[in-house]
Amino acid sequence: MIRKMQSKVCVVFERYYCPLCNKRVKKFLPLSNLFLDNLRKYGWKYKFEDSETCNVKNYSCPFCGGSDRDRLYALYIQQYLTRAQLESTIRIIDFAPSHQLSFYIKKLMAKSKQNIVYRTADLYMENVDDKADVTNLRIYEDNCFDFFICSHVLEHVSDDQRALRELYRILKPGGQGILMVPIVSSIDEIDEDPAVTDVAERWRRFGQGDHVRLYSKKGFLRRVGEAGFVIHQLGQDFFGKKVFTKHGITHQSILYVVEKTNCRKNYEWLSSLALCKFVDGVWHPA
Repeated sequence: MIRKMQSKVCVVFERYYCPLCNKRVKKFLPLSNLFLDNLRKYGWKYKFEDSETCNVKNYSCPFCGGSDRDRLYALYIQQYLTRAQLESTIRIIDFAPSHQLSFYIKKLMAKSKQNIVYRTADLYMENVDDKADVTNLRIYEDNCFDFFICSHVLEHVSDDQRALRELYRILKPGGQGILMVPIVSSIDEIDEDPAVTDVAERWRRFGQGDHVRLYSKKGFLRRVGEAGFVIHQLGQDFFGKKVFTKHGITHQSILYVVEKTNCRKNYEWLSSLALCKFVDGVWHPA
């Protein structure tokens, strides 16, 4: 009896939930002090709150280490794989994969009735399926993937517009992708300069020593649109305020889901999902 009561008490106080490892969480861990100290050291001039999709205070899961953006992606991917009704195999490519999200996707695949092929790719990472440069994806044919994940990659790439054209090329018509970069909401234009190679200056201007640009929201949307993508911005209004709070996602966070051509079928799918509610890790009709 006492153990049952203790269990119920723990559930009450564990207010958060990590879908990646299926754990109830009392408190997510903050962003690394080392990272924040570097921003201060090199004179980062923006407020941490200006970051569109980054929960500085509740950043990572204490159990699996998954970040807030990984948790956001998991919310969408779970529903995509649950509701996708493709007669043929669903082909997914994940660039610079997060270990936690990759493991989560494989768990979903094991439960899915769909035939799913999931591949990982990166130019430098070990233990990926394909060694690939996102600006030159000739190892993949045109129109060969149904879904891609490209998260926090483009800010590292010298020619992000070429990378966007390649992502568009390999995606099937009607296919979707999660396309995310660090965005600072308080700037109007993209700040980039290929001549900047000094690490300290990159930290000051772009927010990290290996970044080559800092995206504004307007600049990001324009650049992605120029590549041919239709862009869906899914935020708190889409997922629900309680869902964001429960998963440690900030209210200003936005998930950018891009699509190849304005496919009416996918638009209706997204619209129907917006009429659902998220309960106990599963989407239900409202």
